[in-house]
Amino acid sequence: MSNGIQKLEGGSYTIDSILKVISTFTGWVLKVGIALAGVSLLIGFVMYAVVDVDQKPRIKQRIIQTLLGIAGIILALSLVNIIIDLFA
Repeated sequence: MSNGIQKLEGGSYTIDSILKVISTFTGWVLKVGIALAGVSLLIGFVMYAVVDVDQKPRIKQRIIQTLLGIAGIILALSLVNIIIDLFA
């Protein structure tokens, strides 16, 4: 794939360079997303330990939603990686 797409003042982008950028970005998003979700889980567990009995179901639901969010991030990025592998 030596023919690049000419763009913005003669810059050349190939499919390989675009796929590399997407792969780097998805790796960064995975690290940041998992770290933020971990902090959110930690806060959720602390809140679950200290809130009164009436609010425990709400906090428990929030923890479950955070876990589902982590699974969603991982599945979405796995799908992106599968698509990148199809083009590479």
